[in-house]
Amino acid sequence: MNPVLLTPKRMLEVIPGEVTVEGTVDLVPDHCVSLRGYRFLETEVFIPSMRDYQLVHWKQGTPRLGFCDGHCWQVARAEPGDITLLARAEPSRWFWANDIEVSHVYISQSVMAKVALELFQRELDGIFIDHCPVVRDAELSGLIEAYERECLSGQPGHALYAQTLEIQICIHLLRRYGGTAIKRSEERARLPAQTRHQLQDYIDANLSSALTIKDLAKVAGFSASQFIRVFTTEFGTPPHRFVQARRLKKAERLLSQWADMPLKAVAMECGFSDQSHMTRLFKEKLSMTPKQYRGQTSLLGRADGEHHH
Repeated sequence: MNPVLLTPKRMLEVIPGEVTVEGTVDLVPDHCVSLRGYRFLETEVFIPSMRDYQLVHWKQGTPRLGFCDGHCWQVARAEPGDITLLARAEPSRWFWANDIEVSHVYISQSVMAKVALELFQRELDGIFIDHCPVVRDAELSGLIEAYERECLSGQPGHALYAQTLEIQICIHLLRRYGGTAIKRSEERARLPAQTRHQLQDYIDANLSSALTIKDLAKVAGFSASQFIRVFTTEFGTPPHRFVQARRLKKAERLLSQWADMPLKAVAMECGFSDQSHMTRLFKEKLSMTPKQYRGQTSLLGRADGEHHH
């Protein structure tokens, strides 16, 4: 599992608040669906890329819920019964104007993929559900409320009933809010060389922003779900991993060129969520911290200078 992806168990490390309903997060395996209730304090927060799809079911709402798509803020009112959708593996920034009470339903990629395969009866290249600040969907809200009751009821057959509701929730999401890329036997769509260069230039020019799949798909002229498939085929890696690699490369360059640039500033300039995120990635990919990398390149630079003298 990629250590950068945020898991349900670590939610309170990111958002200040407390658990109100323990739910099933600690009881079910990582590849399942789980539930937990929270009371969160008024805040503005950056939420890193998440491992699972997340449905936020509002119990106590807010007159001002803000969501930043990387370029501008959208502000909406969230009322009890409303739902917020969070994509997986896509970082996001939010604020709310008062303390709130919500429940979270976390859906793993493997569960969603399994339901999608049965739903479409075709092998899929990808599934994509975008961030959506406020959804007023009585059918989905009813399914989530029933799911919460069953998870917590302890009645005979509650686990089986909950599994049935999980499938219904996934089907509803895929039908109404999801994008899928179905594998085709004919020749795959390709990225023209010019579009490929435009994409690379766009990514490099916007690394300090919260790049989203929707933004990149728009540049390439594809739907979000089709873009993931085409990009992965062309570049040999999913979009988020490619962006991550470019951020790492830019950080290496800045650390080599600017000996006095604070590590926090390097992380911000390269689009990492914070300095610790950058440090984790350096350790994972280069087996050293940014500070150690800077020291090594400084030593190499001095040695090279002495060699030329």
